[in-house]
Amino acid sequence: MLEFSIVLIVFLVFFMVRGLYQTFALKPYKNQSTSRDNFCVIDIRDYISAHRSPYPGAENIPLSYLQRALKERLQCTKDILLVTDDKRGAKLAARMIRRKRGKTIYYVKAV
Repeated sequence: MLEFSIVLIVFLVFFMVRGLYQTFALKPYKNQSTSRDNFCVIDIRDYISAHRSPYPGAENIPLSYLQRALKERLQCTKDILLVTDDKRGAKLAARMIRRKRGKTIYYVKAV
């Protein structure tokens, strides 16, 4: 019975820490008055969506190509701003970027 309690506590702590990490790993970009020059802006929407409603100053790298782009060409020393359609895609992109770089990652939903 004691072993079961210990295992249960370990799982609960694990899921709490994991949830907190995911919460703090990705932040919404709310302060529109700050300059976007402080960010590397990456548009993770597909090519068609990015073409129809472009985000100023963003480099379009669709989510499916992001892993390869991180290996080959993306060299960014600033914080990262992701332009996305949904938060789920932003979370996936943030997880990929976090593995390669320890930068703060923000996201904004495209209009």
